Amino acid sequence: MSDTRVLLPLFVDVEEKRVLVVGGGAVGARKAQELAAAGARIHVVAEAIGPDVEGPRVTTERRRFEETDVEGAWLVVAATNDAATQREIARAADRARVFCVAVDDPDNASAYGGAVVRRGPVTVAISTSGEAPALARLLRELIEQMLPEADYVEAARALRETWKSEGTPMSSRFAELVRAFKERAR
Repeated sequence: MSDTRVLLPLFVDVEEKRVLVVGGGAVGARKAQELAAAGARIHVVAEAIGPDVEGPRVTTERRRFEETDVEGAWLVVAATNDAATQREIARAADRARVFCVAVDDPDNASAYGGAVVRRGPVTVAISTSGEAPALARLLRELIEQMLPEADYVEAARALRETWKSEGTPMSSRFAELVRAFKERAR
């Protein structure tokens, strides 16, 4: 029996929400870019901030993390390479009742980023509860190869509209969707 935590998968809308990223290196830059792509307003705090961190949705402060930095944040990302600072960030986020993604540090995380595949409006995220990031990446790459192209979403959307207008029961829809996609694949 494993002592792995059971996590609730959740997709979070961070558009126009303030997200704190602590760490200005390559990992902090990657997280800031991902958050900016999701529409967040990112505030980065780090003693050293690389040029890849800068962006139109990003504000920066070159200094050490302070507990008050989490105030007003909807989410905190701890992306430092210092264990004591990671713990400090996690504790401050917990006291403020804000989820903390502690990069490559599952013991200090209350939320975990996943390996993500996006095709149009379809998003698939894979998590190993922070225990095996390389496995999550491998699974993401396999799913990327298997996932149909974005035009399948349009086909599924059109089928859904037809089903709704014709009153097709929910119990019949999945089988019809599978048949329709098999036809498309030929």
